Amino acid sequence: MKVQVRRVGLIGCGVIGSAFLELVWKKSSFIKSYSGIDVRIAALCDLNPKIKRIAGKFGIPFTPKAEDIINNPDIDIIVELIGGLNPAGKYIMSSLRKGKNVVTANKALLAERGREIFRAVSETGKALGFEASVLGGVPIIKSILDSLQFGGIKHIYGILNGTTNFILTEMSRESESFSSALKSAQAKGFAERDPSLDIKGIDSLNKISVLSFLCFGKFPQPKKILAEGIERISPRDISYAEELGFAVKLLSAAKSSNGKVDVRVHPALVPLGHPLAKTDGALNSVFVRTLAGGDFFFSGLGAGGKPTALAVLSDVLNIFRQKYSYRFLANSRNNLLFLDKGDLIFRYYFRFSALDKPGVLAKISKILASYRISIASVTQKKSDFPHGKGKIVPIVMLTHAAKESDILKAKAEIDNLSEIREKSQMLRIEEL
Repeated sequence: MKVQVRRVGLIGCGVIGSAFLELVWKKSSFIKSYSGIDVRIAALCDLNPKIKRIAGKFGIPFTPKAEDIINNPDIDIIVELIGGLNPAGKYIMSSLRKGKNVVTANKALLAERGREIFRAVSETGKALGFEASVLGGVPIIKSILDSLQFGGIKHIYGILNGTTNFILTEMSRESESFSSALKSAQAKGFAERDPSLDIKGIDSLNKISVLSFLCFGKFPQPKKILAEGIERISPRDISYAEELGFAVKLLSAAKSSNGKVDVRVHPALVPLGHPLAKTDGALNSVFVRTLAGGDFFFSGLGAGGKPTALAVLSDVLNIFRQKYSYRFLANSRNNLLFLDKGDLIFRYYFRFSALDKPGVLAKISKILASYRISIASVTQKKSDFPHGKGKIVPIVMLTHAAKESDILKAKAEIDNLSEIREKSQMLRIEEL
């Protein structure tokens, strides 16, 4: 078999970039024997001068200027692993216009500027590999592009962030508070020093935006998507949900129904028997329902240097072997409408912290009824403060299906009642 030499320019050598270098180094012989391609890192760019030593270890030319790599006519693929919107966006656009294929793990950039980037991909005829942008080493993007999209994707649900899933798992198993579980996640390396992108749902929002585009042909506008994090989840909510037959998960969803797409990220009650409810620790998972092929479930490590580097290498090899498909771009539906978040319909879980006195439940029920919200069940839990005057009791309530905008108005009125002593907890119940 004739071996073809293919050259890669690497921009960014952090956790993922260094893992990618190691993987190419260790697997180069296998790659050549399997595919007939000799993958060579022809140049490495990073602003950190210390990375020059890493480049030297592998015998790779080093430069602090990305333009040196982008303008190099001998380089076939640019691998962008610096993250963020700028200058990563500029580097990717410049590379495509210079006639180079690109591989990236940058979900934030794709979510924010995906329309522009994929337009450039279509105009230049080059390939853009982005498997590593969602679920690290789990091949969900390739599966959608090569197979699932042809079966008519009805909806896709995901647990797309390992940090939040680890925190919720710890809160469930150990009855830890949110702050304590977060500290555990940081101590074990599952959470960053500043975990806000994870716990506020922003990381998951970027990922479901990419998946929505793949499944339905159009990027949603992130600012218009229902996006909530897990900061207000308490061990009590997790325990009460389990008693009712649910697990609490930070759920990402993209659903197509009646000509509109519903895209969102929020904590949700998921039936305990569903595979998503059983996704624990730092694992990620995706559940896809298709019209022709039924249901598919993917699970694995969604972050970390080694799994993500594997996805990057897979993209590089698929592009060199001309097996990377981006024809789905031709099916982009510019007239597709996204469902307004106020029009979403769910069953809801409520936890009210109320004074233990007659008439409180009647007041709550009256407000809900004024917004056409029907109560399915009510349970008064054991008081957190069982002694003394002014005892406060948790009231756990499930509703029948109701409109999001009505629920929010009713919740605001209930929270203003003098008998309600803290902001009420509201969680959506996902019908899977």
